[in-house]
Amino acid sequence: MTRRMFSSVAFLVLIAILSPLHRSPTTLAFSLTTSPIQQQQQQRRQQQIHKHALIRNSIPPSRPTTTRIMVQSTRTSVNDNSIGISSDTTASSSSSSFTTTTTTTPSSQSFQLPSRPASQYDAVIAGGGPAGLLTAIMLTQKYGPSYKIAVCERRPTIPPSPFQSDVWNDVARFYLLGIGHRGQSALDRFGILPDFIKASVEVHGRRDWQPGQTNVEDGRTTISNKDPPSRVLARDKLVGLLHEQLVEQHIIKRNATIDLLYGYQVEPLEFGNDRSHKNEDTATTAAAAAPPPVKVRITKCEEVVTTATTTDDQSTTPSSSSSSSYEASQDSQQVCNVDDYVEATTHFLVGADGASRTVARAMEAADAKRFQQLNLVQKVFARQRPFRITRFDDDNPRVYKSVPITLPSDWPRDLNYSARSRNSRITLEALPSDDKGNLCALLLMRPDDELAQPNVDPNKLRQFFDDEFPQFGMLVNDDEMARVAQKPASRLPVFRYAGPRLCMGSRTLVLGDAAHTVKPYYGLGANTALEDVHVLSDILDECRRSENPDTGENCCPPESVIPAAVQTFSDRRSGDAQALVTISRNMDRPGKLFLLNFLIPIILDGIFHKLAPKIFGPNMFGMFQMKGIGFKQIQRKKRLDRTLQLVILGTLASGFCVAVKEFISAVSRFTGKSVSLVSFGIVVAAALFGAGIKKMATTQKASVP
Repeated sequence: MTRRMFSSVAFLVLIAILSPLHRSPTTLAFSLTTSPIQQQQQQRRQQQIHKHALIRNSIPPSRPTTTRIMVQSTRTSVNDNSIGISSDTTASSSSSSFTTTTTTTPSSQSFQLPSRPASQYDAVIAGGGPAGLLTAIMLTQKYGPSYKIAVCERRPTIPPSPFQSDVWNDVARFYLLGIGHRGQSALDRFGILPDFIKASVEVHGRRDWQPGQTNVEDGRTTISNKDPPSRVLARDKLVGLLHEQLVEQHIIKRNATIDLLYGYQVEPLEFGNDRSHKNEDTATTAAAAAPPPVKVRITKCEEVVTTATTTDDQSTTPSSSSSSSYEASQDSQQVCNVDDYVEATTHFLVGADGASRTVARAMEAADAKRFQQLNLVQKVFARQRPFRITRFDDDNPRVYKSVPITLPSDWPRDLNYSARSRNSRITLEALPSDDKGNLCALLLMRPDDELAQPNVDPNKLRQFFDDEFPQFGMLVNDDEMARVAQKPASRLPVFRYAGPRLCMGSRTLVLGDAAHTVKPYYGLGANTALEDVHVLSDILDECRRSENPDTGENCCPPESVIPAAVQTFSDRRSGDAQALVTISRNMDRPGKLFLLNFLIPIILDGIFHKLAPKIFGPNMFGMFQMKGIGFKQIQRKKRLDRTLQLVILGTLASGFCVAVKEFISAVSRFTGKSVSLVSFGIVVAAALFGAGIKKMATTQKASVP
């Protein structure tokens, strides 16, 4: 009887496997409206996705799969290439229930992801921005699809595809990034550069109007010689690109075990055995005794969207966004439920959550507590100072409003356009959003400026454009002008950096904006964040080779390499984080500090580099474009240049004074007059000569029609 039952079951299983009708309901629905070739392609894709779902569902038996990610597998139509999320049921834990609050967009393919976090991961990444998603791509490429990763992003909304035109057509909604050689090198390292080029716009220079210049022909064009040229795209589009790469190229194609947890925040609870405070040679002894994993709390968050007319003292209501009404990241807010969480452990915790800094703040609090427990002698002779976030007061605050601009057909579409109003009240900076002549312009102004307030009279804003920026005012229609006038201004980030190290224990580190935050004037923030991931990847390879130099690359388990890599990354990048923020802040000081820290050094660097290029480096902007040099090296080089410049200028000044003194003495002896009388005469003559030259210049200028 048992043998007969076994044979029957085996026969039924064989029939189910071989049957051409063994399809999912979704595939059957597709077969009614597609051609045979398309049906075969869709069937193969469904089999891949079904296999992935089975693998994902079998990892933790207690994780119900309720959240469905919608992914378009082809790019035949950019409008259909969308990514969304839907919630089918709810999942509950011992402490709370978890539900998904995001909405769906139409799509032709789906695969299952867990609706709540698991209890253990190989790596947990806090932050689903550019640095966080690129870190996930790097780790899964390096350690294979079985390496279990969680990417936790506070925003519950999944970013749309970078090729979904109905989202990105409203160019003024999204903040633009300029990605230079640092960022492009990182994207190329992980195979993302080709798609990045398709989604971005190349910029070959800038066109500037000085204060008071209002005619179109007054603009001065400067062509850039950057290699490679900078490329511009919206920050959220870059996030969508990296998300799409992670899903399509790794989760679907390679069955990578990656949990994309949108709507979750990571908070460290325990950093494991913090041997970094007991032994400075962590990088050489990490393999001897592996430290325990890090314990984290993964908390559920919800989106809170404020309308354009909502001010800080008005109430807000939770809202979710679809791809057609996607809320830009700089305008979104989230609230997290402290009672709705899961505790998990991980061998590698990466804090890439930008301005949120939940990981960095936990590191700061834990280290402050540890340092307080030391006695006075231990504090004085401690090998490591406490980890802390250095926050600079913003003595030159600026806010911005974005303005969409469509260029005339005869204006170049690959330039950065810039203009300043009189008295430096407002600066206009415009970057291309696409190759069709659409620009996203930012009006940078002080927070107390009349035009920075919400619900401004559109006529006042129009009058300002007519007076100061008429060359751009004619490109903005009245409806857009009214919308810009009524919306509140957005704030720029302030300067902050983490230090004196970027790690806690042996398995936790911070990178990207969580480690160094700058104002986005010079295109350094996003580029350095992507470069951090590139550097971390190289360090992981170095540490793996150093542990077993005579064996293959894949001989070492990742968890044995992480401690050495964490310490090495901190040693290599902490100085760059501090130097980047310090340099950027010095270039943003107001008034006389701006003259002393920025303008005069730029002039001196230009003169001395032209006279002796082998001794003196280019100015700061030129140094930023040099490949293979970090910000710490740039800072040291400019300090050396400044010292040599002061020595040379001091020597010339001393020689000039000696020459003038000898000249006055010779005139005194020749004329028989006293030295003081000769000196007074020379001063009066010089003053009269200067006044005459100025009068002649004024007369000549007035005579020009």
